[in-house]
Amino acid sequence: MKKMKLTTFDEWMKRSLKSPSFRKALEEPDDDPFLEIAYRLIMLRRKMGLTQAELAKKVGISQQGLARLESLSYKGHSLQSLHKIAHGLGKKLRIQFVDA
Repeated sequence: MKKMKLTTFDEWMKRSLKSPSFRKALEEPDDDPFLEIAYRLIMLRRKMGLTQAELAKKVGISQQGLARLESLSYKGHSLQSLHKIAHGLGKKLRIQFVDA
């Protein structure tokens, strides 16, 4: 039986980004805003080169609290916590309604 090689998220993402349709879908709003928030937060934190612990310390929350906000199944985001994180990253938070 052939041994299966495990792929990390970063390896999978690098391969997936080669696809124009994947890149386009990635930039469009998702039907699940909670999933979208978690994904965008993870990607922004990684782009800034920060660990969860580093970002949490920078914005004054616990690492566990940040991990909860980055959880793909968490649905308790507050505008206040998202604003705090955006400010800590030198970003502005923008909430937008889009056509369905």
